[in-house]
Amino acid sequence: MTGIVCCLVPQMQVGAAEDAIRGFVGVEPFELRLEALVRVEPFRDAWELEPGVLGAVEREAILEKMEGLFASEVEVRIPESPPRFTERTVRFIVPDAEKGFVPDVRDAIPLDEALVGLTFSAAVRGVSELELDWLWFAPGQERLVVEVASRGKPSARVLTPVENTMRWRQSGGSDLPSLRELPAMETRETRPLRLLLVPALAMGLGAVLAVIRRRGLSLARVGGLLAGGCVAGALALGVRGSEVVEPEDPVVEEILYALLRNTYHAFDFRDEEAIYDTLEASVTGPLLERVYLEMRESLELEETGGPRVRVYEIALRECREADGGGGRSERFRRRAEWVTIGEVTHWGHTHERTNRYEAEMTVSAVGDTWKISGLDLLNEERVRKISRREAAPESS
Repeated sequence: MTGIVCCLVPQMQVGAAEDAIRGFVGVEPFELRLEALVRVEPFRDAWELEPGVLGAVEREAILEKMEGLFASEVEVRIPESPPRFTERTVRFIVPDAEKGFVPDVRDAIPLDEALVGLTFSAAVRGVSELELDWLWFAPGQERLVVEVASRGKPSARVLTPVENTMRWRQSGGSDLPSLRELPAMETRETRPLRLLLVPALAMGLGAVLAVIRRRGLSLARVGGLLAGGCVAGALALGVRGSEVVEPEDPVVEEILYALLRNTYHAFDFRDEEAIYDTLEASVTGPLLERVYLEMRESLELEETGGPRVRVYEIALRECREADGGGGRSERFRRRAEWVTIGEVTHWGHTHERTNRYEAEMTVSAVGDTWKISGLDLLNEERVRKISRREAAPESS
């Protein structure tokens, strides 16, 4: 990863001055993004824009026109099936040294400063190659750079109005993220009615004593005591069950790490139903909806309404018993500290987030597996880095 934050704005200003339109393709394990940065000023004559500043009505018309051009004159093809770009974001933006780009909220935007960011997203899995036709060029634009960000090295292609088709193939492996297997739940056999042995023995002994001492009990009552004792004894010895064995500390750490990894993995998906279903494998009860909403919000790039940061590394730094953590074999409570590292490339800039969390977590046995049933977040610290990834242009 190259570039430093202090150089971000100058680099982008130079790029914007050089290219009226710049294209970007983002390839994630479960998402394909098609993006563009477009300067408005080169379209002034073609769209008959008045010099000076752009008012609200002009800006709305520009956004609508650009979205239409982007949808109709830029086509992506992948081997499986044509991607459906169901999520679209088109807005005026400005470069920002800390965040990459942020919405341009000025009431009147000078024409020569107007910059539009477009993002089209499609939920597709495991794209390893694609072909792109780019027919949208600004008036007088003779070259257009398209950058590709993926799980491999960043790359770029230079297109022209004549040679406007590019092909890309994933370098390196293309394995999709998957759920981490939890350690097997250990159980032991129990006799839940074993206490019935006490009344069983008492009834049997009472019947025997009544016969020996001839206390006048009828044969029916003596037989009833013997039958009751036999039934109680049979239940005490015959009815068997099982209970969960609380895992040892090293296994607890494995369980917590796997649950955390699988929880974050759910948000590798872009289809909301797939996210929720995957999350349900690790979180249970009323906590499920809260975790879903809070994690989705925390991983999105709030300022741009764009892509979601993908967590690719988790480190469980501490795992110790919390107050009130013992006493029940089917549930344990631990105080945990972990760090997550994630990133996403958006409009040519890589957003890297490192978060540190402290929380008290309750993990319960649900069926034949463990799930997070309680989560009390005690502390969260976020470190975000923005850098410009340099991609050397290649031939298409």
